[in-house]
Amino acid sequence: MSRSPRREPRPEPKRLEGRDLRLPVSEMFDPLRARQLWDSLPEPCRSDHFDKKNMPDIYAPAVAERSVGGGPWTSVALNCRSLPEPMTWELAWLIHREVELGRIIHPTHFNAATGILRAATGYGGKTARSAESLLHLTPEQWLREAQRAQLRGLQRGTSNDSKALHRLRRLQDILVYPYHQGPWWQLNLWNPQLDPRVPQREHEPMSHHTANFSRLSSDWLREGAKLWLSENLENGRYSWSTIKSRLDALKWLQRHLDTVGDAGPTLTSDPSAFRPFVRGFCEMLRTHTVTTGKNKNQLLGKNPRRNIMTAIEQFYQWMFDHRDEASHTLGQPEWRLLRPEHCVLFRPEDKPRLTNKRHDDDMVLEDAVVTRIAAGAELLAKPRTEGGLGDIQAFHILMLLIRTGRRVNEILMMDFDPLIPLQRTSKSPPDTVDSADFVARLRYQQTKIESAHPASIPVDAEIVTVIRAQQQVAREHMARVGRPDQTPRYLFLRRIQNRNGTASYPMPTLHTHLAALADRLAITDSAGHPVMISKTHRFRHTAATNLLNAGVPLHVVMRYFGHVSPEMTMHYAVTLSETQEREFLRYKKVTSDGRTPGIDTSDLYDFLKLDSRADRVLPNGWCTLPPRQSCDKGNACLTCPKFVTDATHAAELSRQLEETQRLIEIRKETFAARYGTQMSEDNVWLQGRTDEVTSLNQILLAITDTADQHGIRGAGVRDQTA
Repeated sequence: MSRSPRREPRPEPKRLEGRDLRLPVSEMFDPLRARQLWDSLPEPCRSDHFDKKNMPDIYAPAVAERSVGGGPWTSVALNCRSLPEPMTWELAWLIHREVELGRIIHPTHFNAATGILRAATGYGGKTARSAESLLHLTPEQWLREAQRAQLRGLQRGTSNDSKALHRLRRLQDILVYPYHQGPWWQLNLWNPQLDPRVPQREHEPMSHHTANFSRLSSDWLREGAKLWLSENLENGRYSWSTIKSRLDALKWLQRHLDTVGDAGPTLTSDPSAFRPFVRGFCEMLRTHTVTTGKNKNQLLGKNPRRNIMTAIEQFYQWMFDHRDEASHTLGQPEWRLLRPEHCVLFRPEDKPRLTNKRHDDDMVLEDAVVTRIAAGAELLAKPRTEGGLGDIQAFHILMLLIRTGRRVNEILMMDFDPLIPLQRTSKSPPDTVDSADFVARLRYQQTKIESAHPASIPVDAEIVTVIRAQQQVAREHMARVGRPDQTPRYLFLRRIQNRNGTASYPMPTLHTHLAALADRLAITDSAGHPVMISKTHRFRHTAATNLLNAGVPLHVVMRYFGHVSPEMTMHYAVTLSETQEREFLRYKKVTSDGRTPGIDTSDLYDFLKLDSRADRVLPNGWCTLPPRQSCDKGNACLTCPKFVTDATHAAELSRQLEETQRLIEIRKETFAARYGTQMSEDNVWLQGRTDEVTSLNQILLAITDTADQHGIRGAGVRDQTA
């Protein structure tokens, strides 16, 4: 008899904590504060029971109706009766707070949670019966006390216990913040969604993220980091998006401390051991192997290592300058022992040289790929019942990404009405404006850099049409959640738990849908490689490259993309230069007699580009005459050994061949009519033209072989069979 294989225990599901688990929740209750929460509510909201008769107007859209008894009757009742009075105050405030947060309240789940509280406080153990606050027991303890009451004979349903437990956890997560008496930054978990005390920018793309300091196990490091980051967050030097990178850098320092030992803020008790400590930390970073992500099993890159060192150094510089304040505020006198060398933890040779971020060669999308994406994008909007992805918002976002080249957050966090009428000086009536003309300016949220440029760009009628269509989608969302008269904050909205329209469309959802679209369309580039359009920054690269290819001045491109320095825009110019060189080297170069030139093609490219030698660029090729020499051959390039060309000039060369042959026939006819005899083959003019025809035929024969193999194309144009 075979024994069945042993099953591994299932890991517990990961819970994204909404509060600091270090808080002594059971000790936080304050009767006076509970009464203040109750008194802060509008009069119609102070009740221990809400139903269709007394439900406040502001609550009604947030409470989901539930069916009663399987018939046509529905209920919205929220029951907080038969509970200790302070607990009733808390629950009434929590209902109001969830409505403020734009969440949907499900009566079944809420009443299941209050049912557990009633069973525990009425028939549970002594501790539960004496509890006055929702915080006096953990959610798990409340459930166990309700189960104890059931064992004592209390009749209660258990089908919704799991939902009730989840609801109790969420209610406690919200409730701890109004009870917390100390400064907000003393918490180990910073949660801007639930704690309104956390400073935030007006438009913060990372506002739904939390900052958890629990990984910093050294008290001095954790508390120092909270003081440093909180003060810089409050004074505006750091944004919320910056906090995560700084906190992640300090985790590397904690990892090293866990290995070599913790000597406090000075890092080493012996000053002579300070330099070996720093070298050991640098060595740890240098030899660390990445365990997750696209760089898995590779060494930590130079730029990440340098960024980690820079952030840790900034932390110590700030703590040295504020060492007395830190010592007093944190109650850690060791901070006063910091020395000047802590301000410069790393020597120049410790930090790896910063390398320019080099994007993949496929960051610029080919024209054919963009056309394919635009043509197939309707799958995003098509309902799931018809084989689509059922997300019209993603469809509108993709259209704006392709057309405007904005960063994805600049589009996701657009105001509901981002259009500004374009100021025109023309006396032409508005209805004479062509649909391809700029008709408005489009405002966007500049959340990455502070720029003096206005955060708006000119847009045409097609983009305006997309904006208007999305506004209708947003209005329909507000009507669906019961707030048709409410103007949402953003144009693109999160679909769930967003009754107020204050949460923008989530970026992970967009990436998921774009990846599904690319998979459905099986999009590939001209080389047959799959195209990942979920890398939304590729649309920005493509738009910038197209503008540079079109000859738009650099300062105009800078203003359009919101860059503060030419170097930022020249990043895209590098892409353009690489494209130009790749296209130049792609085709075989031949001389006037169809042979391969003696100079290497790469050398020829460098030669023509040095000093911007535009005077060596010919209508049908290039002149390789050295810069210091002059040409005395006039227009006789086709018979000159310094002339080279390739397949990109095939059309011009073919036209020149036809015109030369036609010119020969015309001149022969004119010669015969005037002199009564045919032009001889040794005629000096005819010999020159015949040589040109021979040269053109030899060139076209030589380059046609290459063109047949590779196709003829120009920069930014997809391959076409010649």
